[in-house]
Amino acid sequence: MIGIKLCWEAGYKKLVCFSDSLHVVQLLSKKVSRLHYYANLLELIQIYLIKEWDISIHHIFRERNSSADILAKLGAKHSESLVMMHQPYVYP
Repeated sequence: MIGIKLCWEAGYKKLVCFSDSLHVVQLLSKKVSRLHYYANLLELIQIYLIKEWDISIHHIFRERNSSADILAKLGAKHSESLVMMHQPYVYP
């Protein structure tokens, strides 16, 4: 959610997102019950999906998304809630 919001605020006009959760990708394409545990977060994402820009969300298997895996492991090492990288990370 934060990444999508940051891209919108930065003025990006086209965004392709990948998630290793097929369930989340499917939930984002339909109306979710207000009783769903993540209803508020899903609704916030859906609000960004209908804004005037070209955005798509796709499922990707975790094994195929090594970049996200590396970034998640790096994020777990930081105490900050958000770390922005301005240059590509080169894995040692």
